[in-house]
Amino acid sequence: MAEELVQVLHNRFHHGFHTLFVAKYLIITYMKTTLIQRGKFEDRDFKNGIDSITNFDYMGSSEFEWGALPESLGKIRADIYSYTYMDVPMKDKVITVFCKDSQKSDVRDYLTNLAENKWRLQEYSDFDNYINPTEYFKSRTDFWWDIENNFMFWRKSVEFETKFKKKILPIQS
Repeated sequence: MAEELVQVLHNRFHHGFHTLFVAKYLIITYMKTTLIQRGKFEDRDFKNGIDSITNFDYMGSSEFEWGALPESLGKIRADIYSYTYMDVPMKDKVITVFCKDSQKSDVRDYLTNLAENKWRLQEYSDFDNYINPTEYFKSRTDFWWDIENNFMFWRKSVEFETKFKKKILPIQS
């Protein structure tokens, strides 16, 4: 596989298409992010949709403002039938992930990198504190939403997942 990739890159390089090919290949095979919205499980009957079961933290950066969450949710709902649920064990915890089938193979590495603070994020995710709590730093976050890759993950909770499945589907008019 690696030799085939090198040959393809070599061929593309000589034809001037390497940048497009490399960018497309990296997007397909490796997920990275800088924008993760934090949230907490919370029943909020005065809200609608996903906001009725999750209280999102104020992130403090403009990248999270101006419709970023509704835009990501719109992309998810537009392709909702390509999404799936999976549970990922991490140390003594289990993370439920709601992602596209095409993202499943990258999820474990993605979560590991996030838990080990290997990426510079726009705002802290608190995921590392959830997976690796210390005496001084314990996570207050249950829910994370990658608004660049359009997928969500949370600490395993059957009750939350049941509510989430009802809220994530597109609103029927």
